[in-house]
Amino acid sequence: MTITVSKLVLKNYRSCPDLIVEFSRYTALVGYNNSGKSNLLAALSWLLKKYSLPAAEFWDEREPVSVSGELKDIDEADLALLNDRAQAQIAPFIVEGTLTIRRSQPHPDAKASELSFEVLDPGTGAWRSNPTGIDNALGVLLPEPIKIGAMEDAEEDATKAKTSTTIGKLLAEFTDAIQQAHSEELNRHLREVSRRISSTGDERIAELGVIDEGINSKLQDIFPGMSVRLHFDVPDVSTLIKTGTLRVKENDGVERDFGSYGHGAQRSIQMTLVRHLAEVKRGHRVGGTTLLLVDEPELYLHPFAIEQARAALKQLSLHGYQVVFSTHSAQLIQPEDAQHVLLVRKLANGQTTVRKRLRDALDVVVPDAQHQTEHLFSLSNASQFLFADAVLVIEGKTERKLLPAMYQSHTQKSLGQNKIAIISLDGTTNLSRTLRILGELDLPTKAIVDLDYAFTRATADGFLEELDPDLTSLKLTLVDMGRNGEITIDQRTQLPMKGIQGGAAEAYVLLAARADAEEAIERLHLRLLQHGIWLWTRGAIEPHLGLSGKNEAAWARFQKKILEESYSAACGNDAKALQLIDWIAT
Repeated sequence: MTITVSKLVLKNYRSCPDLIVEFSRYTALVGYNNSGKSNLLAALSWLLKKYSLPAAEFWDEREPVSVSGELKDIDEADLALLNDRAQAQIAPFIVEGTLTIRRSQPHPDAKASELSFEVLDPGTGAWRSNPTGIDNALGVLLPEPIKIGAMEDAEEDATKAKTSTTIGKLLAEFTDAIQQAHSEELNRHLREVSRRISSTGDERIAELGVIDEGINSKLQDIFPGMSVRLHFDVPDVSTLIKTGTLRVKENDGVERDFGSYGHGAQRSIQMTLVRHLAEVKRGHRVGGTTLLLVDEPELYLHPFAIEQARAALKQLSLHGYQVVFSTHSAQLIQPEDAQHVLLVRKLANGQTTVRKRLRDALDVVVPDAQHQTEHLFSLSNASQFLFADAVLVIEGKTERKLLPAMYQSHTQKSLGQNKIAIISLDGTTNLSRTLRILGELDLPTKAIVDLDYAFTRATADGFLEELDPDLTSLKLTLVDMGRNGEITIDQRTQLPMKGIQGGAAEAYVLLAARADAEEAIERLHLRLLQHGIWLWTRGAIEPHLGLSGKNEAAWARFQKKILEESYSAACGNDAKALQLIDWIAT
């Protein structure tokens, strides 16, 4: 089982003075630029990697910084990776597979030795300062994270021959096997090289001796009795492998430095390493868990490459890695992963906040497991809302096809520019729950419904009173229309059904066309508007726009009119249609 940093508590760290964050094995951080996504990645890294924080990392320089983490799913197989002594030291702090750790720094620029590392004692609830051997044990269970930045220092990262760099760490994941399999052989060859070029080598190259003699003959004139010998350090295998880096060769056969290429090529190569790592690890249990932190994996990649990067990251999360990444791309969020996405936002005071996950919102609103599955499927397949600041819920194909063009024509901005996402529902049965779920996510949400909603669902959803006088009077009108042979009424529900007028929806369009129904329908519209629900007072969107049908031809003619004339001309000066976009935009 993969050990997971399931919870992070940040105190006074960067833009997070007081923040609790929940993680899964595969977690996407979604938010706008400068919302604090990178700060969460950095906090995860700092928890497991000891280094001193400068003043800029403190929300308030007068207060200490602390980051605590809850490590879950530690099982017997994980503990078996430790020696007996390490097991004995760490086991008392693990309860039901959970260990809680905390790193703190008292003030800016404190020395590394002044940082504290603590473990929560489950028996007393107190923090124990750096129990003996805990660092080594954690180094096995959760080694130093691999953090892939947003490529601002790609060239430096690739060309530095150090294991502390991103590429160095990735290469180390591949080369460990080489070292284990060939260490003895390679060290034997390196010793032979050392015998030839080191100052103490017993088979030194003759030319080196000639150079030594030439220098020493002159040195004796100045320092009698002193001599020098040329010396070349030859590393052992482990040191040599740490110097590994990347060279790039194209069709012309010339090798070039990584940094000579553009950011797109650099990022592609970097993510290719991740993809290959995923392939290498497929089907193999990794000792402990490696935390892989990626800042904007989609950066500089074309759409197909983004798909490949997403697949690689997901694969690694299944084979010994916990993957946490920030992203601006819906392409990196698969429907099944939408429930675990963290919505990162920044408040007016500069403080980072994290909204509820979709999974947590569902738990609050929909306790029934079957209905949870339905809602999760519906919402996760419309995951664009995770990247929005507001959501518009609709039920019809016509709204889906025409509202974006209507909005852009009237406001001169797209829905996306104003950070508004559209979610289409298959009917209004789940409208109330959808609004409540999105409300739990703290996403401002509005809905657009046909007139039939007021009669079929609004009272059950709690948006209209059961004995609403306008609703009652309109129901009586529908019954009269049935008696007069204008529409077909279901005798059980006393509401329209498929019949002489066509579908049930057409009956409500006929009702809306009656002069004696207009005022009552308008009052229903105003009451539903108080709940963020727009009611088409002519029954549906098509009569408001003067559309002849719900088909591609009718939609195309309307869009053409918008493009060639104006929003008001296309809407035929219909008051409600003209008001709609202003309502959405506010």
